[in-house]
Amino acid sequence: MQMKWLLGLLIIFAMIGVVFSVYIANYFLKIALLKDNPWYHKKGHRLLNPDNFQERETRYTKIEEQQKQEGEAFWTEPFAEDRWLKIKDETLYARCFIPYPDNHRWAICVHGYRSNGKRDMAYTALRFAEEGYNVLVPDLRAHGKSSGNKIGMGWLDRLDLLSWLSEVLAIDMEAEIILVGGSMGAATVMMASGEKLPTNVRGLIVDCGYTSVYDEFKYVLHESFHLPAFPILTIANQLALNNYGFQLKTASSVRQLHKNTLPTFFIHGTGDRFVPMTMFEENLAATQGIKKGLIVAKAPHLSSSVYEPENYYSSIFEFLEENCPAVKTTSD
Repeated sequence: MQMKWLLGLLIIFAMIGVVFSVYIANYFLKIALLKDNPWYHKKGHRLLNPDNFQERETRYTKIEEQQKQEGEAFWTEPFAEDRWLKIKDETLYARCFIPYPDNHRWAICVHGYRSNGKRDMAYTALRFAEEGYNVLVPDLRAHGKSSGNKIGMGWLDRLDLLSWLSEVLAIDMEAEIILVGGSMGAATVMMASGEKLPTNVRGLIVDCGYTSVYDEFKYVLHESFHLPAFPILTIANQLALNNYGFQLKTASSVRQLHKNTLPTFFIHGTGDRFVPMTMFEENLAATQGIKKGLIVAKAPHLSSSVYEPENYYSSIFEFLEENCPAVKTTSD
């Protein structure tokens, strides 16, 4: 009798544990993947990426402000125009810069998580334009001016990126294209690299991208919430497929990089507390093409271009000139 009572008690506790885990998994997906969920802007951003909230002024904050001002000025240049793309139920936005109508060099610059193209990529677009590139800067679905409420974490966005490639080729069928991404934008580029890309794509630049959505969520759960991945992410993996259109484990940069043969330049800061350095190493090891890495000492997440701006951009353009067919910088 006592044994049955204990067994019944264990079953009750197990059921409570499952219900609790399903609740946590569903809650976690909502705060992570729904644009209109307020948690990130109220608490999450500061919790997940505290380096963005340092109040004291440093030489890095001055550099960042200068880059912001120069990027914003570039955003309104007369050769810039808005582009819109209709994909199923979503309407996607991009800012397109064509300072060199007769030049076939192009860069598509992709922003990070819960940001937008202007905020993350305006200055990078300027630097590419100074090297002779035309540039397209999209807002990913559920970001910026693009429609949608479900964040794709790079996996849904990889297919949108293919559509933007088609848009560039409609403008310039001889385009030689470099894909550039930061954070979730880097994951978008890496995830796209495993698809059948147009031969016009010549190389990839990826800054602090994660290895997979599952790995990134596991890291965040452990570091920021002090929660175990199992069983929460095991449950979330299936809930994500049912409610958001993809599985967390399927959304893998590493798996896609195993199919990538394009020259790829990887960048990461050792002070990154959002995407750990181990992910840089895994991504670098996974790609099958020419590859090179740049590690920037002490740089927080997506801040390498602020900590060592000249080394950052000169290293990028040297890599492109040396390794990407037909792409040469203005120094030629």
